[in-house]
Amino acid sequence: MTEWDEAEQRVENAHELYERGRWEEALSELQAAIAINPYNGSWYFNLGLTYDAMDRFSEAISAYRRALEIVPEDVEILNAIGYDCNRAGKFDEAIRYFEKVESIDPTFESSYCNRIISYAEKGDHEKAEEMFFMARQYKDRCPLCYYNVGHSLFARGQYDRALWCWQQVTEIEPEHPQVHARIADAYWAKGQLPEARKHFIEELRSNPGDIDIMLDLGELLVEMGDYVAAGEKFRQVLELSPEECTAHFHLGQLAMQDEDFAEALEAFRRVLRNDRTFPGAHLKLAQIYHRRNDHSEALFHANCELAQQTNDEETLLELGNLFMDISQLGSAEVAFNRVLSANPRHAAARHNLAVSLLLEGRTDEGIEHAKAALRIQPKYMLAMHNLAMAYMSKRDFTRAKAWLGEALDIAPDDPQLRQLQSRLRLATFRHAISHFLGRLLRHK
Repeated sequence: MTEWDEAEQRVENAHELYERGRWEEALSELQAAIAINPYNGSWYFNLGLTYDAMDRFSEAISAYRRALEIVPEDVEILNAIGYDCNRAGKFDEAIRYFEKVESIDPTFESSYCNRIISYAEKGDHEKAEEMFFMARQYKDRCPLCYYNVGHSLFARGQYDRALWCWQQVTEIEPEHPQVHARIADAYWAKGQLPEARKHFIEELRSNPGDIDIMLDLGELLVEMGDYVAAGEKFRQVLELSPEECTAHFHLGQLAMQDEDFAEALEAFRRVLRNDRTFPGAHLKLAQIYHRRNDHSEALFHANCELAQQTNDEETLLELGNLFMDISQLGSAEVAFNRVLSANPRHAAARHNLAVSLLLEGRTDEGIEHAKAALRIQPKYMLAMHNLAMAYMSKRDFTRAKAWLGEALDIAPDDPQLRQLQSRLRLATFRHAISHFLGRLLRHK
């Protein structure tokens, strides 16, 4: 047998191994064949497909590029490398490859179908939808086109249209991967939680070991208030993947809710043993230690969370509130400002920043931020309450009374507002008496 015959035989072996899911062995056979004959573009293409099967996108892209050096206008290879660029987050590069496919063969439907995702991920949803209609000129009922454009519609908050697209996928290709999970996402976003639950369960029937879907279902069950079922789902995840940090984190949250702080502490510590930068884990430990009046540990873990530069709005909001509770007003300000740098119209962050400034004695700045919160959310009663208190501290009783009146219009029976109303009346009376006495005093 010549070397060339050996190379061909190895490629045949690789095909068989690939079909049987033995990708490492297939990879070795292809690499051995290429070492003998490095000038066959289809072998590099097969190498890329094998890397793809192993989720090794960067190496797949390198293999496809090598194939293109040999056959630069092969639309299958160009489409494959564009697809992997999408998977690697290189969307501009992906678009360039798909556009080259279109220039060679305008009828190649996949070049439009895959560009839907490229443009959707870049936030250019009009172009994504344009690609959808372009693709339908060549293949009207492509399940992947409907699946991809559903992502674009979902990202825009058009949940009903996204839902319709994903339902079309189930009609065209009932076993399409992940489609029931996406339908569940759409129902969840619409607030139709029982429907979302039904479709997550349907997805798990097809993929019973899909940890991501199990975690999503667990989080949905928490939102539905079915904490026992949620806990069971997270524990099922741990049976499959004992060190899955997200499952331990959620179990810790459930333990906190039950005030089982010992169990919660162990859950969050286990998270951090596996991932020292897991978002929110240090925050939860800080909250537990604060509840236990262990202020040094609370401060340590709060500072660890702040140092991780998380951009999660909910985590930063809780963290800022915790810093206020432990009288670390400067750190609270940093947390709230981090939310506002990403989302200037976050009313709660704007309001809580106002509170931290007021507590720090920076009254005028606090007033401005509280008013800004009201411009975002005009019926923000807490902001009105705090404005009334801020103006009281400045002895501007007219403005204090006006803001308190607006708050009482929203919550007339709120006990704290009623208490503030009594204090304001007393302060106004004392201020009036002092001014009256001042006019009677003689200085000569």
